[in-house]
Amino acid sequence: MNPGEQHAAAGAGARDLVETLGAGVFAWKGLPHYGRQDLGYTPDGAQDRCAFLSGNTLLGNPAAQPALELVFPPRAVRFRTDCFFVLTGGRLQAGFTANARETEELQPVDHACVYFARAGSVVWFRRRLYGFRSYLCVISASDARSCIAGRRRGAFDAVFRWPHPEGLIRVVDGPEREFLTKPSRFLAIPWRTTPDMSDMGMRLAVGGGHDEPIPEVRNEQLVSAPVCDGTIQMTVSGPIVLLRDRQTAGGYPRVFVVISADLDLVAQYAPGRIMRFTNVTLEEARRIAQQRRQELEILRERFGE
Repeated sequence: MNPGEQHAAAGAGARDLVETLGAGVFAWKGLPHYGRQDLGYTPDGAQDRCAFLSGNTLLGNPAAQPALELVFPPRAVRFRTDCFFVLTGGRLQAGFTANARETEELQPVDHACVYFARAGSVVWFRRRLYGFRSYLCVISASDARSCIAGRRRGAFDAVFRWPHPEGLIRVVDGPEREFLTKPSRFLAIPWRTTPDMSDMGMRLAVGGGHDEPIPEVRNEQLVSAPVCDGTIQMTVSGPIVLLRDRQTAGGYPRVFVVISADLDLVAQYAPGRIMRFTNVTLEEARRIAQQRRQELEILRERFGE
């Protein structure tokens, strides 16, 4: 079985546990699959990998077990069999009932906390409290190693120390950084996320409540070249940050690249938020990636998986 078939089989198994009730913007996402970009296939995968991995860790799932990535969640989800579940990523207001009848007396679903759900139980989604993408991770009760209900990850800031302390998004230089006439100005000004976004990428506009012009970029013809997750392409109408479902090649100047760890944070930016960047070296980017891996490993060791 090739990686694509394995991904489809795992996704089908996860989908067998959960039924979505109502329309929305959501999809089953897992880990990326590399090795076919030369054929035009993007690696794909969960946009916020830290949230995705921490949810599966709480449940004792394999790292690659797909989760339901929720941008605009359905009205509710119903469990087809006895399960344990957890919500991670962007925080959603949600309530839990033992049947499909929506009432005022819903059991609140705490963020990053494991719950047991009998077959037929329903989680009702209300409003988003913060963030942009949430993850419903689930495991069949028959596959769980023990009764794991009540496990709590803890507050994000208490568990993960790798994000920038001032909330900045860290970038390394891109291959065409010199196409910016003033790279320091790009890094100095605030950027606002626009509604022009998808799983492929997001377009930014100058933010900060003033009409500062877009940083100038040299207008030269470029041959399309490979792009990676986090590539910032500079167009005449502003920058585009490429996300996990991005194309495999592009023809705009690749002025910066968001480091892999911070791309998880970018995935949680809803339209209208201010984003600020800071430049780091490749060595710093590697150190941050290693810190993120270590903190996820500590979380796995904490729950004995």
